[in-house]
This record gives sequence, C-alpha cells and structure tokens, in this order.
Amino acid sequence: MRSDCFLTLDITPGFILQDMAGVLHIGKAARVGGVSVDTIRFYKKLGLIKSAGRSAGGYRLFDGGQIRDLTFVRHAQELGFSLIEIKELLALRQKHHVCSEVQSMLNHKLEAVREKVNGLSRLEAELAHALRSCNRELRLKREFKHEDCCPLLAKLDRINGSNGTKHVSNRRQPGHK
Repeated sequence: MRSDCFLTLDITPGFILQDMAGVLHIGKAARVGGVSVDTIRFYKKLGLIKSAGRSAGGYRLFDGGQIRDLTFVRHAQELGFSLIEIKELLALRQKHHVCSEVQSMLNHKLEAVREKVNGLSRLEAELAHALRSCNRELRLKREFKHEDCCPLLAKLDRINGSNGTKHVSNRRQPGHK
C-alpha cells in the first residue's frame, strides 16, 4: 500500500494532538505546548489546565484535550490576554452562543491596547523633546563638558525641587514597616 504522505515521529510546526489514544508525561507535554514544566505546574495551580492523572512513577500525565488547553492559554497570552481573562475564555469555550461575549472581551482588549499605544506615543514625544532640549543646551553652553553637566538631570532636579541629591528612593528600608 503506497501513500503520498510520510509518517514522522518528530513534532512538526502546527502539530496538534487531535484524538490521542495515550497520554504524555509533563516534560513531553511542555515541549509540545511550547512552555516550560514550571509553567504547566503554574497553570494547573491556577486552574487553567488539568492533568489526566499521574503515571506509576508519579509524573503528571496530559491527554490531547489538556494539550489543546495548554496551547490555547499560550496563544491567548501572546495576544495580550491576562491569565484571569484566559480563564474566562476557557470557560466561554465550553458554552454555546458566546460570540458576543468574546467580541466584548476583544473590544475591551483592543481599547486597552490603543490606550497603551497612545501613552507610548506621548512618552516617545516627551523623550524626543527632552533629547532635543538636552542637545540644544549642550550646544549653547559650550563651556560645560558633557560629562560634567547634564541639562536633563538639572531640569529634573529643578522640577522635583531636589536639593542636589542624585538618587532618592521611596522604597522602604529593611527593618522599617
């Protein structure tokens, strides 16, 4: 019997276990899912994924469904969803007629991303302005060496009403509550 396909034991890109008769040990599940063993343990602790049980040697075992959940979580994280949001998405995946709820989550996520992009654009403009100002100050005040005086640090000191202290930490000191 000849086939145009070939059989391989290698994990290929896009490989998904559909109807796996057996189960995988946690290390193999981690490799297939593209995460670390510690990540799988963390996801289990949060209730994002479950394991099929344990082997006679005590290893956690995972079947095709759990591997799909694992890759689902990883892909959702790549899209910027938090673990809490992913838990909601996993729950929605078990229901019917949830498209509007998922769309709502996507709209909120997209709005949050747009806000971050706008914030980063404002920050970029502020930093570019600060750099231009710094360069202009250094050109105008040639008597100062670049190593001796930084116009941005001087400006930040003036803005914060600093008394010349180079670094002020608001972190608690050890032993203080």
